Amino acid sequence: MAKPTFNQYRTHTISHQCDPQTLATELSRAEFCHDYVVYEHNGEWAIGINKLQQLSVDTQGRIKDFAGKVDQPNPKDLCDAIHKATQALPWDGWRVFGRVDFEFSHFAHQLPHKMTHRTLLDLFIAQHDIRVTKDQVVIRTVDPSFLPQIERVITEAKTPLSLSEPIAPLTQADILNHEKIQHDYQAMVASAIKEIVADDYRKIILSRSATLPAAIDIRRSFISGRRKNTPARSFLLKLGELEAFGFSPETVLEVDNLGHLSTQPLAGTRFLPADPIEAERLKKELTTDPKEIAEHATSVKLAIEELEQVCEQETVNIAQFMEVSERGSVQHLASRVTGQLAQGKSAWSAFKVLFPAITASGIPKREAIEAITRYEPTSRGLYSGSVLIADQDGFFDAALVLRAAYKRHSASMLQAGAGIISLSTPDREWQETCEKMACVLDHLVFETSIQDKQSTNTQDNLEVEV
Repeated sequence: MAKPTFNQYRTHTISHQCDPQTLATELSRAEFCHDYVVYEHNGEWAIGINKLQQLSVDTQGRIKDFAGKVDQPNPKDLCDAIHKATQALPWDGWRVFGRVDFEFSHFAHQLPHKMTHRTLLDLFIAQHDIRVTKDQVVIRTVDPSFLPQIERVITEAKTPLSLSEPIAPLTQADILNHEKIQHDYQAMVASAIKEIVADDYRKIILSRSATLPAAIDIRRSFISGRRKNTPARSFLLKLGELEAFGFSPETVLEVDNLGHLSTQPLAGTRFLPADPIEAERLKKELTTDPKEIAEHATSVKLAIEELEQVCEQETVNIAQFMEVSERGSVQHLASRVTGQLAQGKSAWSAFKVLFPAITASGIPKREAIEAITRYEPTSRGLYSGSVLIADQDGFFDAALVLRAAYKRHSASMLQAGAGIISLSTPDREWQETCEKMACVLDHLVFETSIQDKQSTNTQDNLEVEV
């Protein structure tokens, strides 16, 4: 491979006294911003604005690299091909931003796709790569003529977006207490339990969607929800027609520039009420429930087995086990498994093994993913996929897309799932999906009054491909 000729970003650093989330959100709605990814991680808000160069993978397994060259490698080699393409990037100190749909996992497990024409993975080098911390903004751009506009946005971002409520705010009862949807979901869970008892697989995460009766205001909803959630990662994006935001409870994969790797399985859920006495009671119930403990321990065991495929085996370690993490309106059993990447392995090697997250697919993964495809009526798309950033020095950070809202044109939706094992009950799993949706639902801001929207829109069963 020919050695690339490196191009340079122009870097400009300025101080600020703004709320970092407000600043990141304001940059995303600037006049010069067309496509973007905002990604909050470890105290930094990474913002990629406009695609300078792009890599994509479609449902046929065709990869279009950053130079526009199209290839179709063996499906099992796609992640290796992506890694090689990033290593050939002609940008000094590059960072890629991207999203990966749940169905990208079908390639590694040799499963067919429901949809024939769709992009499943989208990575890009940004025209403007901006990094916001609590008191500093680092602007890296290939076009310094935009610096005055970027600086003006930062200056004007001291006043947060107004979070005025819609005329008729949405309540959980408006979309969660739907008798037919509840019946269908519980029947699906009951069927899956029978397959688990028959030893077809050991665990499966089955999800359901909820179509919203009006279009959400993505940015105001993101600000409102982030103030009330405590995510491991958060994100806001617009890529083509798709807009989304989310408060990820866990990461699929974290890799630092020395090859230290970790993954963060969360499995086992209870509601997190405002009343501290009731919250403590539910926490005790969570940590002593045989079903929740069994589900969590099984997930951690598989995480260890997966890391051993890409790490020096003696370095794989459980750094945190079955602690309780509070994530918005729910609390989870949480563990962290760590390791050191083996020689010859890359972050993309690890992503291939770990994606999709155990806690969004099941055990064994291939059988669980195949069953998800059978049971769920539409492709998941971004739900339970990943939003990520990756750097030239080996740093890689991929969030699991849960607790999110999705919008395409004026159609908006939520989606949530529950982990099913042999000890599961359909009633409890339905309730778990309601609790998880509440992390986002309770903080939505709408573009128009729901009453006005309902008077002009009678489509009760609109399906949105996210």
